[in-house]
Order: sequence, then C-alpha cells, then structure tokens
Amino acid sequence: MQDFKRTKLETSYNSQRTDDFSIINGPTDTIKQSDKKFDEQASETSEYQENKSSSFKQPLPIIQQNIEKSEYESQIVENLGDSYPGSEIKALIEQKKQRDHKPIQLNIMVVGQSGLGKSTFIDVLLKKKLGTSQIIRDSTLQIQAIQGSINVNDFTLNIKFIDTPGFRHQYSLRQWLKLLSRYIKTQFNCYQQRQNLQYESKEKFQQLSQQDLDERVHVCFYFFSGPRIQTEDLQALKKISALVNVIPILAKGDSYTKNEIIQLKQQFNDLINEYHIDLFKCQCNNNLNEKSQFGSTPPFVIISSIEQFQIGNHLVYGRKFPWGICDIFNPQHSDLVILYKSLIGHYCLELIRLTDFLYNNQIQKQKQKLKMKQQNLNWLTNLLSQLFNL
Repeated sequence: MQDFKRTKLETSYNSQRTDDFSIINGPTDTIKQSDKKFDEQASETSEYQENKSSSFKQPLPIIQQNIEKSEYESQIVENLGDSYPGSEIKALIEQKKQRDHKPIQLNIMVVGQSGLGKSTFIDVLLKKKLGTSQIIRDSTLQIQAIQGSINVNDFTLNIKFIDTPGFRHQYSLRQWLKLLSRYIKTQFNCYQQRQNLQYESKEKFQQLSQQDLDERVHVCFYFFSGPRIQTEDLQALKKISALVNVIPILAKGDSYTKNEIIQLKQQFNDLINEYHIDLFKCQCNNNLNEKSQFGSTPPFVIISSIEQFQIGNHLVYGRKFPWGICDIFNPQHSDLVILYKSLIGHYCLELIRLTDFLYNNQIQKQKQKLKMKQQNLNWLTNLLSQLFNL
C-alpha cells in the first residue's frame, strides 16, 4: 500500500517538473527544434571559418586599391625606414649636435696698473686673431667691452674683452678694487636674474635656455711689471681672485733680459704661494708644442704693440730696436702665442666651468648675509618689544 502511494507521488512530481520546465524553456518539441537550428548554425560557422582561413592564403588585392605595385612597395620601404629601430636615436644625436654647436661665450677682463699696454694688448688680439678693427685709445677712462668672434665651419667662439682703467693715475687701489668688484658682482646678478626669469613659465624657459647668454667674467688677465713684485699687486690679486679666475701677465717683456724674466717669474710664484693667493691653475698640456723660452708659465711674458713692420714677405706686429725688430707673436720674444693657444684650446671650457663654482659661491655668500641681516633685525625687534612692554 505504501509503495503504491510512493509511486503515485513520484509520477505526479515528475509530471509537475516537466510542466514547469516547459513553462520556462518552452515545450520539448521547441527545444529539439532549437537544437537542430544550433547544429545548422554551427556547421555554417565552420564553413565560414574554413573560407576565411583560405582567404588569408591569397595575396593582397593590390590592384583593387588603384596603386601600382612598384609605388606600393616603395611606400612600404619608406614606412619601414621611418620605424626601423635606431632612427629615433639618429634624430636624438642630430639634436644633440645642434645643441653642442651653440656658440661658446668667453668673457675676458684685462686689469692692472696704468700704462702697461692693456688696451693695446686687446686691440692687437682683436685685429690679428679675431679680425675686428679697433680704434686705438690713449687711455681707458671707464670700463668698456669689445666683442670679437672666431668662426670655423659650424663652430663659433665669441670673445668679449672687458677693458678697465688702471689704478694709481685715476683711481686709488681701494677705489679701483671696489670698481672691479662691483662690475663682476653686477654681472653675476644679471646672470642670476635671467636664470630665475626662465622658470616663470615654460615658454620663457624654452626661449632663454636656447639663448644660453652668459655675461659673467670668466677670466681676468692681471698685468704687472718689474723690476720687483709690488705689495699693491699682491693685495689686488688676493681680492680679485676670490671673485674670478685670474691669469697673471708680466707686461713689457722687452724691458728685461731673459735671466731677469726667469727670476721675476720665480719671485712671483714664490710670493703667490706664501700669501696663499688662489690663481687659475694653468695645467700644462703635452699636446702643446710651443714651450716658453722664459721659464715656467704662468705668469706669461707679453709685449704689447700695434705697430706693423715688413719682414720679408710678412707684416708683423712688434717693436723696433737698434738691434732689430721684436715680433710680439714670436715665441722666442714673448709668450703671447702660447697664452692665446692655451686659452682657446685648453683653458676655455675649464674657465667657464670654474666660473659656475665662483658664481654659486658668491650667491651662497649673499644668502648668508641676508640671513644674518634678518636674524639681527629679528633680535633687535624682540629687544625693542621687550623694552616697551616693560
């Protein structure tokens, strides 16, 4: 009796389950039809995929694009050339070359006592080496700049000579040093303002960074003379060398014998070491064929003259004596050629790099002074406030 009831319940449950399934998914006949359609679609898909795979094996329809085969292939070659690995590196190298080809600016200040031929020294270099005509001045009464340039292929070196009045005749040593220090610091400040200005916007940065203007004094030629080293020269060198690179020049080299020049050079270097004066270290370069006939350099022996004389088929700058003509560019007579070649070929970039150090050092000193001034002001303000509160 119980088995009969269980069979009856299972039959009713199955029938109910079948009815529910048909309500959700449709009648069973519909399911079979849908399965048949699914099989047909699957077969059509397989045929499509077979046709598609076979179509990939066929060549590209070049003719249907109305482009001739040779022209089409040339376009492919050009595209491959543009995207070939390394083409972007070549473009980068070209940009770097263009940046490296920017002109180099070297600013040279010439200082020393009056009457040592500083202006004549500038004039003869501008005429002989830089191809710039210059009016000869009797004496320099104020600081003035004279520009020259050297152009070789794509390379340009701009040289600015800064001529200065000498001390003793027009200025005392103290006034003269103040004049030079003010000029050097002013050029530092102009450079700093331009550096700060370029960071105000991207547009200004692009414009000013491409110009690469540099008005700072990179090197100072200090002229002195014998027959002995004077205390004033040592004081001036001590002051100036803290602000700029200094290369000493022994002027009026035709006034001494060779032995006197060697002794003067030795005396000068001994005093520089004794007073701890930090001059520019002119490192000797083995590639420089010319060597001074007058002992170690620096200082460099210079003869200043703008007069020209005919020697054979050549015109030379020099001075005439009863025993003959002194050629200022002859290494047997002076160190002018050695100085010029060393300055341009070996010292130029090093002088500019060391100027960055001197510039940053000066900026740090200014910041420290402002900081100390602000601290003193705060201390005074606090003291006054305490007094008035009492």
